[in-house]
Parts: sequence; structure tokens; C-alpha cells
Amino acid sequence: MLSFFLSDANFWFSCALGIVVALFVMEVVGTLMGVSLLGLADDQADFDAATGNLTALASWLSLDRLPLMVWLVILLTSFGIIGILTNLVSQSAIGGHFPVFVVVIVALIAALIITGRFGGMIARMLPKQESSATHSEQLVGTVGHITLGTARTNNPAEAKFLDAFDQPHYLLVEPIEPEDIFQQGDKVVLIKKQHHSWLATRYLEL
Repeated sequence: MLSFFLSDANFWFSCALGIVVALFVMEVVGTLMGVSLLGLADDQADFDAATGNLTALASWLSLDRLPLMVWLVILLTSFGIIGILTNLVSQSAIGGHFPVFVVVIVALIAALIITGRFGGMIARMLPKQESSATHSEQLVGTVGHITLGTARTNNPAEAKFLDAFDQPHYLLVEPIEPEDIFQQGDKVVLIKKQHHSWLATRYLEL
């Protein structure tokens, strides 16, 4: 059985499932250490309405309604399972495998369709957000603490925040004051959302 999964025909599919397992292990270990891999990628991807067809495609794939990491896990899992099942059926039926590139293309198309439909079901169960901009505005003024690394200007570190629904958010933050430095455990306040990180100021307890 192991040789079947490690065969050339199943290489890409086994890799996809291996990545999912690795992400799961990293998430479990990270959670125990107070760092969430899913939390670092918990925001939906933003798409400009002016991009037209690209926006429609992203919506059809549920890419604009799911956290990117969740979407990726669904896609990789679907791709891996479909590819391996296809090869398993072909080996039992005809005693061999279809060309690898054919199975990869078929599995990828099927995985995208499944991800779009299944992702839509999951998105309906997640807390609704009016928009990424509105969500960001709701986090402004939130107090959190640095969980990993040292934050300097242009060198963000990870921080944990709780929103109004007590949902944790792991965000990259850097000090808004150029001379300031945030160490692990320091309390900070979110000020402004940037493209890849947040500007924050030190929280001063009265």
C-alpha cells in the first residue's frame, strides 16, 4: 500500500495530502504554544470589483468568502483524494494508470469545483463579515499582546487580539512610532491596517 502512495502516478496527490497533514501538525503545535497558523491567515482575500471576471471566478470558487488557509486545505484534500481514488479505480479496472498529467488535470478541475461548492457551505456557517474593510475598522482600538518575535518599524511581529465576539485574531503588527520596539508580552493597541501588517502603539495602563 505504501508503494502505491509513493508511486510516480500518485506523487502529486500524496504531496498534497502530506501538506495538509503538515499544516494540521503545525496548527496543533502552534496552538499549544499560543500561535495559530490559521489565525495568521484568517482574513479573506480582497478582490477589486473592477477586475470583473477575476472577481466572479473568485466568488465562484468561494475564495472571497473563506479564510485563505481553510480554502487551501479543502482544495489540497480534494485534489489528493480524487487523484488517488482515480488511480486506485483505474488500477483495479484496467490494471494500470492513466497518464499522470491527465489525472492531475482532471483531479484539479474536480477539486476546484468541490472546493467552490463545499467552501460555500462552510462560508455560510462562518460568522458573517460585511467586508474586509469594515472588519478592519472594527479591530481598530483593540488591545492585544505580542506573542512571537520583536516588532520594529518595517519588521512586524505576531500579536494576538480578541474581537467583539471573543474570536482570536493573530496579526502582524509594527510600531507606529519609528523609535519604538515591541517585545514578546508587550500590550499594544491597533491603530491602522496596512497591506501586510498593522500599525500599533504601545498600550499604557492607567
